[in-house]
Amino acid sequence: MASGKGGRPAFPENDEEDHVMLKKIAALLLSLALCLSLVSFAVAEDAPNLANTYYSYGYDVGGMFMNYYFHFYDEIPGLGKVFHAGMCMDQICFDGTYEVIAEERAYSVAMDRAASEAGTLTEGTAPFTVVFYDFAGNELDRCAIDAEHIYNDMANITGIGGGNCAMNLDTDPENSKFASQYAGEPAVAFLSLVNPDDDTATLELKVNGKYDDLVVLFVEGTYAMNEDQTVITLTPDSEGDDGATVTKNEDGTYTYVSTDGDEVTLAEVKPIEVAYALKGQIPVPGMDGTNADFICNLYSDNTVRLYADFMGNQMDVDQGTYEIDMATYSFILHLENAGDLTTEGYAADMVLNYKVAEVAPFGAIEQTLNFVTE
Repeated sequence: MASGKGGRPAFPENDEEDHVMLKKIAALLLSLALCLSLVSFAVAEDAPNLANTYYSYGYDVGGMFMNYYFHFYDEIPGLGKVFHAGMCMDQICFDGTYEVIAEERAYSVAMDRAASEAGTLTEGTAPFTVVFYDFAGNELDRCAIDAEHIYNDMANITGIGGGNCAMNLDTDPENSKFASQYAGEPAVAFLSLVNPDDDTATLELKVNGKYDDLVVLFVEGTYAMNEDQTVITLTPDSEGDDGATVTKNEDGTYTYVSTDGDEVTLAEVKPIEVAYALKGQIPVPGMDGTNADFICNLYSDNTVRLYADFMGNQMDVDQGTYEIDMATYSFILHLENAGDLTTEGYAADMVLNYKVAEVAPFGAIEQTLNFVTE
């Protein structure tokens, strides 16, 4: 075989042109691959950062401003990216963690109140999906999202009057129409601990990343946890206050050690359970001919809660305490809105005749609830 200059094989003229063409094609393919990689990277970078943002929807009805919103927190070490969903003026609440994934998702929502009332839905596709979880890691629901809107057509995270609606990014939360609602957001406790020997010595970790520490003295601050949530670090807001480290033990108790050396054993507060229940029906506001379940729960700590439940969404109506009259086996309820009420009948025939002049957004209520036996 003949050799060219420098000892390289000599190519015939046409083969040399083919070789040059192949090199150009390879260079073009490499350039195209790099461009696609950069485009993919740019798309990933464009995913909305939801930390410390609010997405809201609201409307005026009967002299009230009915509001619905999502509040996304900054990531809490050991807990994750936390959200609060306040529906129907925070009467229906959801709390948990979330993630935004680069996955296109179709949506069908009303873009404003007028469209919602008219039943006019806008269909489209957003470039991202936000996935919501409870604190145990179970998926609650997911929906489409972009930088400007959450397209909330979810079935599980919704509220009466706010279903299938676009929620808008609030660019000025402090001065918006929703500001008072944001300020009143309920801080749900993620973990509650108590000293078994002193029920006033408590520690609460809240979903907003804050804690209330009354184990030794009253201290407020922020917390962080390790990945398996067995070691909690408490950092006080004030430099003059003590922080603490709280470690979960194998028996389920917690050991609290303050930076000043105080050591206390804490127990997790057991959830309050429903002891008795009564159930009826109540009209859904703004939905003629549609009823919600009207439920009165009597809890193991002698508290009472009355609420409307419509497709899994709960709206509070009344609350208070109760006691049992052992002579008549009736329940005496002391309620904030309806005042003192007493059940009538016995066992399976027991009823509660509930009556109140005005409770937003239901108005006047006069309903009978029957004792639940199952």
